[in-house]
Amino acid sequence: RELLTGQSNIVGAVLPMMNNIFFMDMFNELGRALGEQNLRLQLTMVENRNAFLEVLKEFAARRYRLALAIAPEDNIPVPQAITASVPLISLFSPLRGRGIHFLSPDEEKTGRDAVRYLYNRGHRRILHLTYARQAYAIGARTQGYKRQCREMGLPSRVLVNADSEALAHAWKRDRPTAIFCHNDWMALRVLLLLSEKGVRVPEDISILGVDNSPTLIAINPRLTTLAYPLTSAVSAVMSILAGKSTTLNRERYQVIERATVRSLLGHAP
Repeated sequence: RELLTGQSNIVGAVLPMMNNIFFMDMFNELGRALGEQNLRLQLTMVENRNAFLEVLKEFAARRYRLALAIAPEDNIPVPQAITASVPLISLFSPLRGRGIHFLSPDEEKTGRDAVRYLYNRGHRRILHLTYARQAYAIGARTQGYKRQCREMGLPSRVLVNADSEALAHAWKRDRPTAIFCHNDWMALRVLLLLSEKGVRVPEDISILGVDNSPTLIAINPRLTTLAYPLTSAVSAVMSILAGKSTTLNRERYQVIERATVRSLLGHAP
């Protein structure tokens, strides 16, 4: 049928070989939505930019209905020969080239919203834990955190790839009342590290994650987090598939309050 019609029913997705459970959660939702349109989702893992581009070339050569990409690094140049043959959507990390759809919320706003939420709960010493990898979402959330802290007259402190000792040192030195983690995976890791040190959450310190990953929340349903606009992202992908233009720039992460953030209002922070 594909040879006769010249149209494939496969949507190809390429993503880095990394331990990111939220990516799997997202592609589960995308797979369901595509299945309702009688389309099949094919996932391919890559380790570097060369392998990434080779997979995109294959998607284009086979005339896949759509290509979804989570790039191993930001701003990889994509040849026009690829984008002329297959519609390309980049998630989380921007790519360079003509005709590429980049779907991402305003991640600097995410960092700002995290600080505002914790501030409104009475927190004045907020530590940010993040990753060393250079990527749009990582850098933009950190930038938003720093700028919002500065505008509110709060001290800012960023720890990168913190281990148990670095976290314990920051706890003793800065006495943070809250930790804003880049994602839920990091938040759950921090919860474990703090429990090993005898630090109670939220009695001694509050923890805020990002993503509202269904898989990770199933592991710890107590985690307070900022929910990625997953439904809107899936809808945006389906709109682009239908030939419509759309964006996630105005979408915001919604606070999902559970049990790991304590209000300090009425208490000395």
